[in-house]
Amino acid sequence: MTGVREDRDLAAQVAVVTGGASGIGRAVAHRLRSAGARVVSWDVNQGADVFCDVSDPSSVAAAMAETVLRAGPPTVLVASAGVIGGGPIVDLDPAEWDRVFSVNARGVFLAVQAFARQLIPSGEAGSVVIIGSVNGQVADPGTAAYSSAKAAAMHFARIAARELGSYGIRVNAIGPGPTDTPMMADTSAIPGYRDEIAANTPLGRMGAPEDIAEAVVGLLQMRWVTGQLVMADGGSALCTARGASIGARAAARQER
Repeated sequence: MTGVREDRDLAAQVAVVTGGASGIGRAVAHRLRSAGARVVSWDVNQGADVFCDVSDPSSVAAAMAETVLRAGPPTVLVASAGVIGGGPIVDLDPAEWDRVFSVNARGVFLAVQAFARQLIPSGEAGSVVIIGSVNGQVADPGTAAYSSAKAAAMHFARIAARELGSYGIRVNAIGPGPTDTPMMADTSAIPGYRDEIAANTPLGRMGAPEDIAEAVVGLLQMRWVTGQLVMADGGSALCTARGASIGARAAARQER
């Protein structure tokens, strides 16, 4: 790692947050701005600083070019863009599988690739946090597409940490548990869902986007940590029975 300049304080850094218009991404962007970072949020939805479809290489390249013009080369990336979807394996449309993977796995790869290509020639150190999911580790019924894509993204973080470490780029992942975001609104509205989550989570509640943002910023500041998955889930992944009925009911709702 000779010649690579060490991580700087967040106040001195340019940060890209994909999926930054709502939910966890928005909370992360706000937390980074409060820490003094120059944040550029990417999203397909209104409210982002830059339009970006993370599943499209040309859109990612254009977003990176616009980010550099607006704020300078980024040294922090939080890959938070994600979609939810799926259904029972026997009924799952391959197009739905591809849609979920295109954002949750392919989108992570394209964002990290663009970030690394921009950063490596500068000789600056950098840090990436990928937003995975507790579902990347637990096996809830009806979540094959979503859970598999998130598992792929989280393991990608480990491989990226190996490949990019010599350039001074750390790559880690956060595994949020059930979190109260707009993307989860339909599932959260299932009668009894919140109570069941609370009953099967050691800390006794659903997460808030701000809980995940706190974990992200903490991980960004851990300079001797890379290739790790941190479960920001209130302990829900510790409970093997978590979601036994929730997943089935969520899958049934998605079919309607």
